[in-house]
Amino acid sequence: MATKKKIAPRKKKDRRKGQRRSILTEFKKILVGIAILIFVCLTIAMIADIFLSPKNKEKKRTAVQNQPPRVENRMEKSVKKQVSEKMGLNKINTLKEKAKNILKYEVFEDIDHTVLEKPTPPQKVHIPKIAIIIDDIGYDKKISLALGNLNSNITFSVLPFAPFGKFISEKLYAKGSQLMLHLPMEPVEYPQINPGPGAILSSMSPDVLIDQLEKNIRDIPHIDGVNNHMGSKLTARSDQMNQIFSILKKENLFFVDSRTSAESKCRPSARLLKVKFARRDVFLDNIQNTDYIAGQLKKLVALAQKNGSAIGIGHPYDVTLETLSKHLPELKSKVEIVRASVLTATPE
Repeated sequence: MATKKKIAPRKKKDRRKGQRRSILTEFKKILVGIAILIFVCLTIAMIADIFLSPKNKEKKRTAVQNQPPRVENRMEKSVKKQVSEKMGLNKINTLKEKAKNILKYEVFEDIDHTVLEKPTPPQKVHIPKIAIIIDDIGYDKKISLALGNLNSNITFSVLPFAPFGKFISEKLYAKGSQLMLHLPMEPVEYPQINPGPGAILSSMSPDVLIDQLEKNIRDIPHIDGVNNHMGSKLTARSDQMNQIFSILKKENLFFVDSRTSAESKCRPSARLLKVKFARRDVFLDNIQNTDYIAGQLKKLVALAQKNGSAIGIGHPYDVTLETLSKHLPELKSKVEIVRASVLTATPE
């Protein structure tokens, strides 16, 4: 039986050493490769920083700007001239020079500084204004609404507690008419002549007077102002007119004095309480005749043309409706018909 040869221990040691050297050699190669890669990356970063840095760009730009201008030779000048002529640059330069010369001489010296006299522009023409108030509304629906159809700027003054007062007021308001309270006040002839429901009497205490006035105001919807119905006695009493105007002020209502008394204290009360105020100029139909009413309209227009404005008061009569229907269109060329409130102002 053959005997196996034993490997010498020395040979085993040599083999192990060779394996170790091989591993170390490979590891060194890897380290060298990594070092080379790092060096290459750093080199690229440095080059990029040198060429791409804004400071370096600015330095290069400054260096270029600081370079002395290059002197063109005759050949270059000749070529540029030919190119400029071909592109029409000479024409452009010529226009620029002309513009410079124009601006140079426009210095505004040694000229006539005299202010020329110009014609005065025509002043705005103020058309005379008239207001027409129709009193005693609340008893005749047909005539009241027909009058409302004539002109939306006709103003209607409604009696409190009249049978058709609220109905007519709503209809006229819907058509755009201005409404007032036709406030009954005591006349000199009282009690023989009774001003009607809601009358303000001189015998009333301040509390009763104010209470009655407030009831009258609440009875008529949409009112903007007040004028007196009769009242030749009451309008001449300062204390009671001041009481009335204090309520008108609170309710923001204007007042038109129908001027039933030459002794009226309405204006002083309006001035005291700062209430917007106006006075009647013409009664249109105190005589119920078409010719008379037409004449009163002419008088109203004449007063407006003289004073700038005028107020006329009429009533819901058939003859008034007939006359206004005929003559109102003729007035448009002479005056402007406005609401009563337009002609009111706080007295000074």
